[in-house]
Amino acid sequence: MKTAIIGLGAISETHIAAIKYAGFSQICAVCDVKQERINAAIEKIGGENVKGYTDYKEMIDTEKPDVVHVCTPHYLHRDMAVYALEAGCHVYLEKPAAMNAEQANEIVEASERCGKKVCVSFQNRVIPTNAMAKEIVDDGRYGKLLGIRAEMTWSRGGAYYTESGWRGTWEKEGGGVLMNQSIHTLDLMYYLGGKVKDMEGSVALRRNKGIIEVEDTAEATIWFENGAEGIFYATNCNFKDSSVQVELFFEKANLFLYRDALYLVNGNELEKLTDNRDYNGTEGKACWGNGHTMMMKRFYDALGGDDVWYCDIADAVPVLEMIDKIYTTSKNKLR
Repeated sequence: MKTAIIGLGAISETHIAAIKYAGFSQICAVCDVKQERINAAIEKIGGENVKGYTDYKEMIDTEKPDVVHVCTPHYLHRDMAVYALEAGCHVYLEKPAAMNAEQANEIVEASERCGKKVCVSFQNRVIPTNAMAKEIVDDGRYGKLLGIRAEMTWSRGGAYYTESGWRGTWEKEGGGVLMNQSIHTLDLMYYLGGKVKDMEGSVALRRNKGIIEVEDTAEATIWFENGAEGIFYATNCNFKDSSVQVELFFEKANLFLYRDALYLVNGNELEKLTDNRDYNGTEGKACWGNGHTMMMKRFYDALGGDDVWYCDIADAVPVLEMIDKIYTTSKNKLR
């Protein structure tokens, strides 16, 4: 297969490393508005036949890739994904799928209409700890799932936003800590807890007032259709990045996701069940889950005809519905 990549910022390096490591495709072209990024990416890929473009439409029309990876700022995702689909390409789409659930559903419609697949990079679903947690939820070995607690406390200063040219604005990022940093955590709550019956939340801007428009802190209470209840908290105001914590409460025991490991909590006993660091995958930031290679392989295997699960675009809409709900129910309106 031939793969093209749009957007050559930091996350694209993980995509390039994953494709090269697994060898399931050949990168034929890259695209970015900055020529220096194009040159650096081509050098990193190491292929003499890799072409560089500053116009993504020209790249797609000229190269006719089988798969297009969209690694651009959030506000570009919908238009780029739809254009690629209508040109006959499959799409691997970085999170969030779009700026809101309505835009994401437009991608769903285009995927169905064009008969092409879209995978959204919620790669944390397939890393060993979360995959085992999902297995335990589904097989019911510890009884009914009663509740979920999820917490993400990271640190983002002013330079993180001002140097990007797009972060920290409603127009281009679509939100703050919800849309960018904690969307993986909120998606994991949906993945493990199932469909949401109702939820209520709030947002606030505390740390970077005068620098950004969007929230840096958010919380929510979630009621799942299966009867479980959830609480969610996320902030970019911590002194430094701390490990994401997710706790699952069952009738007979608890599970605790912390520091890249999954623990079984049974009374006073704590037992480690699995560890993400045991997985020999490509290098990457721990906060990105080191699971890009695993999700991409699933997607490319599916494109090759294998009956394998990957995060389809339709399955990436619910987390955006959850984020939309937090914004609409928050008494503090930032926009």
